[in-house]
Amino acid sequence: MKENLFTEEELKQLRETMEEIGAYLPTDKTGYIWSNYIKINGKSEPTPCTCKSSGKLWAKAVETIREYLKTV
Repeated sequence: MKENLFTEEELKQLRETMEEIGAYLPTDKTGYIWSNYIKINGKSEPTPCTCKSSGKLWAKAVETIREYLKTV
């Protein structure tokens, strides 16, 4: 099991947010998603733009968060 990087309240909010995320990532959630991705990933990376060409980066961030939530 991975180390829990979040408080119970933070985990609850993260789970609720991720349940709302489908194929489309709302722009008002991008900062929240990226900061949590960085926290889980442990590496500092610049926030990508929200244009179509950055879709793979956002998909990686969303998948990383989902995988993390499965382990805690």
